[in-house]
This record gives sequence, C-alpha cells and structure tokens, in this order.
Amino acid sequence: MDVLWAGTPMVTMPGETLASRVAASQLRCLGCPEMIALSRQDYEDIAVKLGSDMEFLKMVRARVWKQRICSPLFNTKQYTMDLERLYLQMWDHHSKGNKPEHMVQTVEASENA
Repeated sequence: MDVLWAGTPMVTMPGETLASRVAASQLRCLGCPEMIALSRQDYEDIAVKLGSDMEFLKMVRARVWKQRICSPLFNTKQYTMDLERLYLQMWDHHSKGNKPEHMVQTVEASENA
C-alpha cells in the first residue's frame, strides 16, 4: 500500500489465496484495474508497457497520485466507520440466531476525502 501512496504504479496478478489478492483489491479501489494481470503473459505485457510507453506510465502515475487522495482506499476514518458498521451488521445477524454467512459492506467515498 505504501507503493501506491507514493504514487508508484503497481502490477499484480491475483492468485487463489487472500494474500495474493490484496493488491488487486487495492488497485480496484484506487480505480486502476488495468494494472491487474489476468495471466502471466498479461503481467509481463503490463510491466513491459510501463517500462517502454512513457505516455502510459505518466497516465497511470497521474491517476494513482490523484486517486490516493480521493479514493476510499486511504480514507482511514471512512474505513473505520464502514468496518464498525459491518461489525454491527454481523453481531445483529448472529444475535438473531443465524448461521455465519458471507456479508458485504458497501464502500462509499467520503465527501471529505
């Protein structure tokens, strides 16, 4: 995440484990899905394009730099509020005697981001 905060483009290829998918989630949240490779060849192609196409590199750097300020990815206050809301939703679900299930908390960009 520090790489993105510095405005540096990052390429990733998600795998089967949670750890291998974190960077892809961060890039999606940041609005840079084109940096997520779908295959090893795609990963190589994106990396080569970043290294050889200066206009593409400038465009991606500018987007990463801008999005780090207005994206919910780095809005710690909003993240905390969303997580607390999800905890309450989970507790409510549990206290009604329901079995555990997958729950999603929608992320909304803060107006003050």
